Amino acid sequence: MASTQGFTLTSWNTLHGMAIPPSSGATLESALNQMAKEVNPDVIALQEVDVNQNRSDGANQVEEVAQIVGANYWAFAPSLIGTPGEKWSAVDSELIYTQDLQVPSQAMYGLGILSRVEVRCWHRINLGKSAIGMPLLVPGEKRARFTYVSDEPRSVLVAELENGLSISTTHLSFVPGRNVSQLRKIIKWLPSISGKHILAGDLNLPWGIAAKFSGWSDLAPGATYPSWKPNIEFDCILSRDIKAEQVKPLIHQHHGLSDHRALSITLL
Repeated sequence: MASTQGFTLTSWNTLHGMAIPPSSGATLESALNQMAKEVNPDVIALQEVDVNQNRSDGANQVEEVAQIVGANYWAFAPSLIGTPGEKWSAVDSELIYTQDLQVPSQAMYGLGILSRVEVRCWHRINLGKSAIGMPLLVPGEKRARFTYVSDEPRSVLVAELENGLSISTTHLSFVPGRNVSQLRKIIKWLPSISGKHILAGDLNLPWGIAAKFSGWSDLAPGATYPSWKPNIEFDCILSRDIKAEQVKPLIHQHHGLSDHRALSITLL
């Protein structure tokens, strides 16, 4: 088992690569190049990524990010087929596309992980969705506005790495109560997978609730949302096996992309 000293993990809800403000002209490549001046991640866990969507120029955004940072291993776990907010159908299987598989041409949306460290195995579980939605502050071309949003199907993607770490990414429901039950399901399931576990993602649980309900250590505490003036901690990196004093945390600057800031940890 390789040493994990110096291993760096970044987690980011990319908002499908949307520039904020639109006039920033930021792209995934420009934002990642700016973030690379702050850290050099071995693994990036992504939420809200597009594949074959018109709004993101038909790109496979997980593969695109992997190419930008030079990662040989990547996987995409679609949460839905179609386009969020428009016509879509839920993915209720354990579907995972990796760098070794042909990705179909249909529009999809979900989670991604890319890694410079060899991935031993990929895993996925589905968490369902809330039957009800909520009014949310949604970024627009000119300004953000409150819009009623239906919940989407949620899942977890796990990369079991050759170095003994298991990195999970998820994007939990924004509906209170439902997100807590989803987190509890994750925490119950993950120990069935070998390795030292780190869970990263947009958990939609503010005020340290995610760490309290999971019992896991919050490795990068701090506000990440909204990206232009963060005052809420929605995004978290949690671990049951690694303590806060064993990592160097970082909440990234806003580089013109997404309504969430990325966050990173480096193992000491």
